[in-house]
Amino acid sequence: MSAERGPILTLPAYAKVNLSLEVVGRRPDGFHDLVSVTQLVSLADRIDVAPADVFSIGMDPPVVGAEENLAWRAAHALADATGRAPTGRLGVAKRIPLAAGLGGGSSDAAASLRLFDRLWGARLGTRGLSPLAATLGSDVPLFLMGGLNLIRGRGEIVEALPPAPKFGLLLIHPGGAPPDKTRALYAALGPLDFGDGATTLALAERLRAGRSIADAPLVNTFDAAAARVYPDFVALRTELAGRLGRPVHLSGAGPTLFALYGTPEEARTAAATVAGLGVETFAVRSIARRPTIRTVRPAQLQRFRYETEEELVP
Repeated sequence: MSAERGPILTLPAYAKVNLSLEVVGRRPDGFHDLVSVTQLVSLADRIDVAPADVFSIGMDPPVVGAEENLAWRAAHALADATGRAPTGRLGVAKRIPLAAGLGGGSSDAAASLRLFDRLWGARLGTRGLSPLAATLGSDVPLFLMGGLNLIRGRGEIVEALPPAPKFGLLLIHPGGAPPDKTRALYAALGPLDFGDGATTLALAERLRAGRSIADAPLVNTFDAAAARVYPDFVALRTELAGRLGRPVHLSGAGPTLFALYGTPEEARTAAATVAGLGVETFAVRSIARRPTIRTVRPAQLQRFRYETEEELVP
């Protein structure tokens, strides 16, 4: 095994929430057309790459096999697209729950593309990486962009929206997602569940105008399907809404739920009110812009963590 050489490139792979999500129909290619407004939030995995003669991956904790890891697949896809052999050491530090509706794997893949684009000197940038990202998964292109986006098509059409004023969110992850969760949720959709995109497009217009998301109508096509698929989903959501005193929304195909707050501090205070329910919670804040690749020495990396800041912080 070859040794790593030189400094490490590192990037936070932020989670996302679907503030509003409408599936508008099934496409001839088997995918679905959707309209969604997504917001990056401060819960993050950490993706690192270091120069090395051969390609390897390390994952902490090792929740999936190397070739199942979307960051691993992204690196190999970029190598194939640029006609080179993959080299370098890829590190994935997981904090975003798996299969949670938060896009953790897709965010890891986008971060991997950006980091190896820099490490290998491919210089494709966002424009060049976006088509490649779309081949890896419908959610991957949005993570190449900034914090707040309008998503259309099957997810490959991404329009940046003006950053919203910072706000807090409480994420509630109950777990219990079935195998092949997303396929199961799409299969559970009934004819009356589909939307026309109007509510989500109105939210995008509201945000373009600089208006607050507070009190805006938010929808998710998967609400009824989640009630059919996830055990005790309706009872948990009702309990959470009662304790928090505000609406509790579904992110993506779930099972993660979220509530909106004016500030991150309010979200942290609210987390205490749902203690004892046996669910994982994260008090987070909105992320306004795309994270910056940082260069660090191996010893420095051990002192850094990604949590609530947009940059690498001590």
